[in-house]
Amino acid sequence: MSSVAYQPAFHAPAAPAPATIKTRRSPWRWLYDAVMMSRDRQTKHEVDRLVGWRGGTFTDALEREIAERFYSSDSNFRR
Repeated sequence: MSSVAYQPAFHAPAAPAPATIKTRRSPWRWLYDAVMMSRDRQTKHEVDRLVGWRGGTFTDALEREIAERFYSSDSNFRR
């Protein structure tokens, strides 16, 4: 037999549902997101073009070349 009586206060109450507040992005944030998405699309396009130009196989050497071009001080893929 248990010496502790059951009390509902021992159980944590259910957490209230989070308020879903629709936030509106500022024009600057919208512009920044648009520029970043554009750069991402351009980078993917350039990588696809380079892989296709090199025979369609993504090799370690090609990955190294892409990294060198991407991380160089001149981040333009077209050389």
